[in-house]
Amino acid sequence: MERLMSHSREHLKQAPGAYFDAVDAKDMEGALSFFADDATFTIQTVPVTLTGKAEIRGMFEHFFGDYSHIEHNITNLVVDEAEGKASTEQSCPHIKNDGALDHAITCNFFSFAADGKFSRVIVWIDVASPLRK
Repeated sequence: MERLMSHSREHLKQAPGAYFDAVDAKDMEGALSFFADDATFTIQTVPVTLTGKAEIRGMFEHFFGDYSHIEHNITNLVVDEAEGKASTEQSCPHIKNDGALDHAITCNFFSFAADGKFSRVIVWIDVASPLRK
């Protein structure tokens, strides 16, 4: 799927789902391609902020390694075209490597850089966060 690099309403609507598709497939390079080089990724419920693709990559390495199945089902999406932002709510029935279900409801807040990549992502998770540094 080709991504448009703009703040068009369509791009703001499609980018979060395409990003979660890459995360769910454990496609490291695909997931990282959505981020600007100096992007920040904040897990508000930990709290921790990762800065830059190298730190974000480390978080994904742990996350991908801890789960046999990762799934993000977007249940709500809000787009602010004027500000270049999108917010999503997800139901996430992840499966740990030992087969245990680790279900979470999460909200992600995406800010977009001028080139259409994520400049900032903030995540809220309703349970203990599976994301870590």
